[in-house]
Amino acid sequence: MALTPTEFETSSLRKKVVALLDEGRALRRGDDGSTATSTDSFLSCFDKAEVEGHARFLLSGLSLLKPGFRSLDASRPWLLFWIVHGLSLLGIEYEGTGENLTPASWYPFSPVTEELARTLGGAPSKTSCLGFVASCQNSSGGYGGGPQQLSHVATTYAAVAALVVVGGRDALEQVDREALASFLGRMQVKHGKRKGAFTVHVGGEVDMRACYLVMAVFRMVGLDPATFLDLDAMVEYIRSCQTYEGGFGGEPGNEAHGGYSYCAFAALALAGRHGEVDIYQLLEWASGRQQSVEGGFNGRTNKLVDSCYSWWQGALLCLIEEHLCQEIDLGEREDTVFHSGALQDWILLCCQLPPKSGGLRDKPGASPDYYHTCYALSGLSLCYRRGAMPHNRTDLLCNVREDKLLALDERLRREHKHTR
Repeated sequence: MALTPTEFETSSLRKKVVALLDEGRALRRGDDGSTATSTDSFLSCFDKAEVEGHARFLLSGLSLLKPGFRSLDASRPWLLFWIVHGLSLLGIEYEGTGENLTPASWYPFSPVTEELARTLGGAPSKTSCLGFVASCQNSSGGYGGGPQQLSHVATTYAAVAALVVVGGRDALEQVDREALASFLGRMQVKHGKRKGAFTVHVGGEVDMRACYLVMAVFRMVGLDPATFLDLDAMVEYIRSCQTYEGGFGGEPGNEAHGGYSYCAFAALALAGRHGEVDIYQLLEWASGRQQSVEGGFNGRTNKLVDSCYSWWQGALLCLIEEHLCQEIDLGEREDTVFHSGALQDWILLCCQLPPKSGGLRDKPGASPDYYHTCYALSGLSLCYRRGAMPHNRTDLLCNVREDKLLALDERLRREHKHTR
């Protein structure tokens, strides 16, 4: 009996995956056959050469890009966020008041090699990065995909998140928060079947991404969304997108999808309303996305595994777990809600490129890129959340390092105290 195209693609991928896993597991595992545990440091799953290879790959995106990147001209804040967030997870950052990218004080592989030191020396300064983000801000509120481009909800999130990663506690000095809140409020649909949802830009499309992106921006800039948005209408729109499978589609009637499901539940969590959907059906669907052969997650039923869903599905499961542990008072769990060892093997043995090139790819056979490097590293960090310090934890709702968000929160609290 002939295989369907999906079955053929899955079978072909699994042959590659099994070969890579068989070859690499003996090198990745200890003498007792166990993988690194969630109580170890996030970077303990890499050696120095691997970390530096990934850092050099990411740093290559902060220089002049090749002509093939023309299609991402309207996504330049995204490129900056993917790169600086990925570097921050690896322990390379604009630390404190310093102008240059350097290893963090807790970076475990100091001193860096001469090759990485030269690459870091050629990277843009903090002032340059912040200046670029500022050039994307519009007087009407929000950020475009580049200078003089239309404000867009997605690039607004990317710009603000990049500011948090690059600028630390002083990140938001450049943000016109009043205009930003006004822009985000104007994007909410006020009438009709899609009431409560958001357009991504003036006259743009409506889908679940925008609900999350708007709420995450409000969280990062320290403004109360209830002051500017109709949260009841947003919650009703999100509820209408939950499918019979349990996950959420991009719009009502669409197929359940990992990215949209994360966006839906994270938006509800940011509103404090995550108990208003069928969470147990969502848990059943999301837990079924981790595949038994590959160990990674797929985004939809009967689709191929992709490393970016290590974050979208992994973080979704962590958010569900946190909510249920609070709801039924389970206390602190010692293990992860997904199979951590299998996910680590998928990312490290099947998606990680050798140190010479560095970077992470979506699946075997593909080339590495900044997007998948960022989200694979974010997903990998979920395996090490238990007992980790804030600099080794990724915030589940904003996808920036927890210590950077905490520093920003402290700054905002002081500002509020002085203005009262």
